[in-house]
This record gives sequence, structure tokens and C-alpha cells, in this order.
Amino acid sequence: MTVLIGPSEKQVDFILTLLKEREIEAGEADELRENLPHLNKREASDLIARLLKLPKLPKAPRVNPTQVPLTTIQKSKYALPVADLSHLDLGFEIHGDLLFLEVREFMGTLYMRRLTGSLGGFTRHKLSVQDVIDLVGVIRSNQYGYAKLFGIHYSCCGSCGAELTDPTSRSLQLGPECRKKFGF
Repeated sequence: MTVLIGPSEKQVDFILTLLKEREIEAGEADELRENLPHLNKREASDLIARLLKLPKLPKAPRVNPTQVPLTTIQKSKYALPVADLSHLDLGFEIHGDLLFLEVREFMGTLYMRRLTGSLGGFTRHKLSVQDVIDLVGVIRSNQYGYAKLFGIHYSCCGSCGAELTDPTSRSLQLGPECRKKFGF
């Protein structure tokens, strides 16, 4: 007498995972799920091999919750007085009177980083999603003022950090190209 041994629990789990991850018609996937208990170990192995050859479903793009808030402020460097942040519960300690931040774009994604160190040799630190959202709210209230404060502190363009060469740039603490971003 021949006894058929059904697929192992691991085989069943793997087949169900593959059915979710591979490009397969919905009707065919449902039919395979229904017939799964009736397969033997060899048939389950063959099904796994067949499913592994199918192309994977495209990954759904991850939505970064900081992108929408970051689009509401300019890509720039900012110096925020600690007094303006007293109402926030930030996930890091602030040492000194100013918090230095940078908003920049890399490969189509906007990032906000906390800056420490000196001009030209900054160390960039990641911020939590909640910290970014809170800090964007503060920056939005006075974008130009915080960028100018960065420029005053480091004696450079408050937006990009370049050296300022003309009197208008020095008075605004923004270079000619960066002035356009802030509407000057």
C-alpha cells in the first residue's frame, strides 16, 4: 500500500509566501492555494521550483513621511536659536545657543540633517521623523531669518555656505543665486 505524504509545513509556508510575492494571475493563485493540501512532497517541491522561476512583483514605493513637510521650506542651511525650540521635545540634546541644520536633496529625496563641527568640515547627524516635522514647523515661520543667522555665525552665504564677495550679498548674508530662492 502506498501512503502519500503531504507537503511539509515549511513547504506550505514557502509556497504561500511565493504566491504573494510572484507575478501570478489571481485565479491561478487561488486554485493553487485550494489544491495545496492535496499535493505530495514531490509535487510541492516542483511547485516551489516553478514559482521561483516567475518574476517578482514590483516593490511598492515607500513613502517617506518627511518629504511633504520638507518641500515647504528651502534647501538651505539654518541656525535656530535654542530659545525658539524650547517648546519642542527633541530626541537629542542641544549644546550651545544655536542648532545648525541643513536641508538638501540627494537622488530626488529631501533630507534634513543636524550639523556639528565647522564650515567645510561639518558632521551630519540623522534626525528622527518627528524631529524633522517639528523643526520644519519652526523654520517655516522665519526661513530667511534662520538662514541669515547661519550666514552671520559662519561669515558665509546662509544658504550654501559659499564666501560672500559683494556688499549686497554681505548685507543679506545670501549669495546672488541663493537670494533668488528666498525671493530677493
